[in-house]
Parts: sequence; C-alpha cells; structure tokens
Amino acid sequence: MTGTGNMRSGLLILITIILLPVAVRAADVTEVPAGVSTTAVKAFRAGLEFHKAKQWASAVKEYERALALGGRFPEAFNNLAYCYRKLGQVDKAIELYKTAIQLRPIFPQAHDYLARAYLAKGDRQAALREYEIVRRLDSKLAHCLWAAIQKNDPDYNDMPWSN
Repeated sequence: MTGTGNMRSGLLILITIILLPVAVRAADVTEVPAGVSTTAVKAFRAGLEFHKAKQWASAVKEYERALALGGRFPEAFNNLAYCYRKLGQVDKAIELYKTAIQLRPIFPQAHDYLARAYLAKGDRQAALREYEIVRRLDSKLAHCLWAAIQKNDPDYNDMPWSN
C-alpha cells in the first residue's frame, strides 16, 4: 500500500473514532433484531425523518406503523415514547420507555428519557432512580440528565448529541 493509501486509511479510522461517540447516541443508530421486516425498518426510518424535524405527530404515525409491521425493537419504542412525551402524553411515554427497557435493559437513552418523563410528571424520586442507572451506563448522558434534574426541566440538555 502506498503512503497515500495508508494516510487515507488512517484518516478514515480517525474520522470514525471522532464521529462514533456522536453516532452511538443518535436516534437513527438501530440494532435491528433478526426477523424484523424491511417494511418496518422503512417506517421506522420515515419516523426518524419526522422526529429530526420535530414533527412529533407525524413521527408517531410512522413509529406506530413500524411497530404494527413487527418492528418491535427498543429504539422504536424509545423514539415513539419521546414523541409522545413531546406531545404532552407523558403517561403513555412512560409505558413505552418501560417497554424499550424491557427489550434492552442496558439502554442508557431510554433510562435517560424515562427519568425526564418522570421529571415532567413531577416525580423527582423516580427520576433520580433512573439517573442512578444512567450514571452507571453512560457518564456523559448522566451529566446532561443531572443538569435537567437540577433545573427541574425535562427538556434541558435533551438530545445533546443533536447539536
């Protein structure tokens, strides 16, 4: 391999290392379980586009469609819950976050958002219990969540990786 080839490979690795922490937290990074239909994944990705545009009601429709098509993976429940929380349907969001966590108990983002939903309901103790879980799973996310708890604002420092 030439020096230029080595430099390109090194540059690609460096870019991957730099971008990976951001990508890992993004809502569109999905571990789709085996057997999930491509139609469900397409509906999920359509929901993501609305989600990114903060068009919560449209995102809900697509995420619901993804679930109806068999897209029962944690990110689908997590993202759907997030949209319901943004639409003010906090109780529904809490149940959906719990489903995401049942499917993947070690899902820092779902625990973070569940804490924020509890905070939105005024249940600081439940938010703090979820914070402790997030603290063990992802220190950067825990830092953002702690700031939201301290400000008593579930939307404070929400989705810090989207900036």
